[in-house]
Order: sequence, then structure tokens, then C-alpha cells
Amino acid sequence: MMTRVLLVVGLVASVVVPVVPATPAAAKVDDAPRIIIDTDLSKWWDDATALGIANVLEQRGKVHVLGVVSDVPNRLAVAAIDAIDTAYGHDRIPVGAVAGSAADTFDHGYTDAVVSKLPHSLDDSTHAPEAVTLYRRLLASQPDHSVTIVLVGGYTNLAGLLQSKRGEGSPLDGRSLIARKTKRLVIMDAFFPTGGPAFTNQKLDLAAATAVVSGRGWPVPVAWVDGFNGIQTKVGATLCTSTSSDHPMRIVYEALFGCGPPTDGDWDAPALLYAVGDIPKVFGELGQGGSAVINDQGGLSWQDHSSRSHDVYVHVSDQAGLNQRIEALLVAQ
Repeated sequence: MMTRVLLVVGLVASVVVPVVPATPAAAKVDDAPRIIIDTDLSKWWDDATALGIANVLEQRGKVHVLGVVSDVPNRLAVAAIDAIDTAYGHDRIPVGAVAGSAADTFDHGYTDAVVSKLPHSLDDSTHAPEAVTLYRRLLASQPDHSVTIVLVGGYTNLAGLLQSKRGEGSPLDGRSLIARKTKRLVIMDAFFPTGGPAFTNQKLDLAAATAVVSGRGWPVPVAWVDGFNGIQTKVGATLCTSTSSDHPMRIVYEALFGCGPPTDGDWDAPALLYAVGDIPKVFGELGQGGSAVINDQGGLSWQDHSSRSHDVYVHVSDQAGLNQRIEALLVAQ
């Protein structure tokens, strides 16, 4: 009996069983939106909220903020942007200054308060690369058709990028670089479809706005998150009761409103949230088949029929849901 058992064991041992390698788990695709924020952060509440929310979403792995560029000639704007990024743990985010920032002709608003109360590594615009240079370097390093530019300010940097020559990391000129590396431009501006005269963001640099909108136009689709979206978006009232005194959004809020109710709307936070697809159900896309044009008043209106078949303008369809989401993100640490 023992002999038979040993024989069986020997036969089993002699059988070579092939080793099948485990199937590797599929690599997780990082499909978080890649964005560059172009902002007139200086004196308006909504620019700070867009930057703060972008940082919170970066913390949560919901977005990649590739860089932030200032589009107003406030020499401390870059330092304030860097201070806000640093407060959220993102001091690595590169910051660019609009050409001519050293002239320091724009109202500093709350930027002085932010810089004085929060750590930062950029002292002023002389320590930051020029915005168009940074744009080119950032875009050149990204996969094709992967970047969304979020414009929540003036058009100076976009016009400069559009007209830029080859160099700074890419052999492509500005138009070709934009067409190769970006997939969409999201702009906060105008009141569509009827339009009107030039409003704040357009007025910051009318010639640049015309260069971006008119002529050959922007080489990738544009989504306009227009002015109707900010009127009822009044947010931030809970910051003084639910965050510490060194919270970056609270510092800005107190500089503007004390600890009272907000007295201004928020246009830029909706644009940021729409751009990254954070709460798509609260927005409606309109105007398909049309595009923005410079009207007889020098402002922007919507033209129903256009060769730009992929442009849209965006309205809020759930104001309560939008405000609730922004409020929650603003108080996040």
C-alpha cells in the first residue's frame, strides 16, 4: 500500500504545471481635467473663490492645476496667487505675471492683505515668469488636446499666446500650439444671447478681447459661462463662522465684506466648476451652432449661425445646488 502511494506521489511530482502569470490590473487612467487658470485676481471676490475651489479639487484629485497666470498689472497679484496656492499645500503650482506688471497700475484690492497674512515664495511680479512664456512652457509639456484654459479675467495673455512665436519649449507658433495642446477654452464674460456693451473682463483689454474673438478666432471650441450665472451666486457667508482666521478664503472675504453677508455675486466659481465638470447637472449648454461676436456696441452678442459649430454659452439651471456646492468647497480646509 505504501509503495502504491509513493508511486502516485512520484507521478504527480513529475508533472510540470505551467505557471500562468497573473493578469496585471489595468492601469488606472488619470482623467482628471488639466487646467490653466487666467485670472484678474486682485479686487473681486469671485477670482479668489475660483482659485480656492481649484485648490480644494486639486487636493481631492479631481483636477490638475497646471499653472495660474495673472492678467492685471498688479505687481503683488502673483504673490497673492502663490500665497493662496501655498495655503492649500500647492506651492509647486507655477504662477505667471502679465506683461507690464511692474508698472503696478491696477488696484491691489485684497492682495496686500493676503500677502501680509499668508506664507508665499513669490515676492512680486519681478520674480515670476511672463504669463505667455509660462503658457507656452506648460502647454508644450502636456499631452495633445488635453488642456482646458479657464479665463476668469482679461484677454491680454490669451491674445499674447495666440500671437506668440515658436520657442519656449515648442517649435509651434501660438495658434498651432493652442490647437495641438488644448481641447477647450472656457470664458466667463458677456450676457447671452442678446449681449450688450463691453463688460468688466472685456474692458480690461478691449483690443486683446477683439483679437481672441474676431478674425480667425480661437482655434479650439469655446464655452462662455456668461454673466447671468453670477447674479444670484452669492456665497461665502459661512466662512467667518466655520473657518479659522488664517483660512485664505476667509481673509479675502473679510477684506471685502467684513463678516457680513456677501454684497457681490460670484461669476468665476461657476465658470471653474463648469470647466472641470464638477456638477454638470446644474448647468445648461445653449447656443449650439452659434458663436460669440463683437457687436455694434463693442461688446459681445451671440450669433445663431456660425462655422464654429462646437461653441456654447452656459446658464445655471439649479441655482440652489450651485450655491450649496460652492459654499461647501469654500469652507474646506
